[in-house]
Amino acid sequence: MAISLQEIQQFYIDNLENRIFRYKLRGGQVIDLAFHKENLCHLLGIQHIFPKNKEFVGIRGYKKIQDGTLTIATMRKYNATQYRQMRNRIEKFMEVTHLLVSGSIYKFYFMRQKESNIRADFIIYWHNEEHGLYSNLFLAKECSLILADKDDRAYIAISYTVMKEKDDHDKYIRDKEYKEVEAFQIITSTRCPPLP
Repeated sequence: MAISLQEIQQFYIDNLENRIFRYKLRGGQVIDLAFHKENLCHLLGIQHIFPKNKEFVGIRGYKKIQDGTLTIATMRKYNATQYRQMRNRIEKFMEVTHLLVSGSIYKFYFMRQKESNIRADFIIYWHNEEHGLYSNLFLAKECSLILADKDDRAYIAISYTVMKEKDDHDKYIRDKEYKEVEAFQIITSTRCPPLP
């Protein structure tokens, strides 16, 4: 069954936007993870299909999905090779909710990751045994130009990968520091309430 970008976007709106995914780690650190509209296209890997075209990323890309201008067919037609490389990432994106609930968190030291340009602070790693796939969601500290005081627990999802066993699936977590999650909570709100 083929899925459309519009269905993925609706899933994103219904299940990820306007929610905070709170992870309380052993030792007291808290990660409040948010998903923003402007990150959807990047999470799907659309920037790899249209590498020099900024019209298909950020809010502009989000709106192109919404109005039906950007579709799976559009991506296949523009760059079939890159689409095939992003196919699992796009088609399995809606499984990200399983990753959020069941994945393992690792501290990500991007300076030690020579083969990656991802500037993340944490990674959530999940093995989908049913499909034999491995998902990685990269989290970075959220920076605000509006707020004078930074929220030390605010993070955003910045990148997402889906790999197969043969793809060196654990390369991003190998030799990384595992973080035990003591509590997990999904908060439906545009603003994050204070810690209990």
